[in-house]
Amino acid sequence: MAARRNLRGLLSTADVGAVNRGRLLQSLIDDGPASRAELGRRVNVPRASIGVIVSGLLADGILQEDEPVPPADGIGKPARPLWFTRTALLSGAVAVSRCCVEIAVVAAGGDVLARRAVAVDTDRGPDRLDQEVLRAAADVLGPFRDRLCGIGLSAPALCSPTEREVVACLPAPGLVGTRLPELLEQLFGVPTLLEQDVRAIALGEKWFGLGRGRRDFAALQFDVGVGGGIMLDGHLWGAHARYTMQLGHTCVDVDGDRCKCGLTGCWETVASLRWLRRAAAVAGIPGGRTTSPARLHRRAAAGDAAAAAVLDRYGDQLAIGIGNLVQLLSLDLFVLHGAVVGAGPDFLAALRAKVLARVMPELATGVELVYSRLDQDSVLLGAAAVVLTRYLGAAA
Repeated sequence: MAARRNLRGLLSTADVGAVNRGRLLQSLIDDGPASRAELGRRVNVPRASIGVIVSGLLADGILQEDEPVPPADGIGKPARPLWFTRTALLSGAVAVSRCCVEIAVVAAGGDVLARRAVAVDTDRGPDRLDQEVLRAAADVLGPFRDRLCGIGLSAPALCSPTEREVVACLPAPGLVGTRLPELLEQLFGVPTLLEQDVRAIALGEKWFGLGRGRRDFAALQFDVGVGGGIMLDGHLWGAHARYTMQLGHTCVDVDGDRCKCGLTGCWETVASLRWLRRAAAVAGIPGGRTTSPARLHRRAAAGDAAAAAVLDRYGDQLAIGIGNLVQLLSLDLFVLHGAVVGAGPDFLAALRAKVLARVMPELATGVELVYSRLDQDSVLLGAAAVVLTRYLGAAA
């Protein structure tokens, strides 16, 4: 017998208005600036209804009208595209890493209005870390306190977003037990949302990057660690699961090395910077233990066969996991983040070929691998996107 659906009641008029408002703003995010008429066509709503929603958004200072654009065919009145004001829907972004916390104020259009990076010692435990982050957050977010929609807190950890709890964190064990979500909420009086950093990055690509307008894609990070976030049908996959997924700790080699997480043969053991540096050192490459994909790319371009061989093997091992994702979910867009971006366009083309060689031909058509264009802002923009997703009513 089918389980009975848990209905929570009908939407009120106010709820319907908020949903329509969110859909209109999401259309702008997905497809760029548009006139009222174009927005009506995009969301299949009469122009009169669009006009009512837009008038409210203009009055609230969320949208602005840009300069008139003459019609392409020269017939009719010039259109005035709508876009976000520079201070629309401000989000606080707090990104904690192994030895640093980055804090920023981000507007809906992607403008970073204020930012600061502060060194922290996550080895001293959660209480000390919480106080250091709160002090820095007060300096950066304090002047915008009355205009924040919420705060997104990202961490390189196994998280329970629903419980706002860091369950485990290999890079920064001192994050386990942090009370930052509730402390930030108390300090600023706005909702504070905890999210795993790599999953936040996927939302950042959806709002601000190459995932705009795409319903299905993966954002993958290859750096000191390996991880990713996956968007399916416009939603963050596993958003309502008990814990965040650990893509880097899926097995790619049953006879492989033991991972720092305690398991054997994790993808991270063969696709992280740690593996790359160890392989470079074994190959006798100068500076191998501190190298990066960018340095190896330069050496390979200059004719260093050993560097080229290490990069080639690195690509093989990235392709295993990416190919598995194609086979599992039939994804066709993978946005790469982290140190791997420095490996260059030739590496990316070779990596795509390696991925396609590992998947069924029927699934290989149209698969794209691209480097993210968000650069060093990807984690901060991701934390802001967590807030926007919740604020505008889009399912995270």
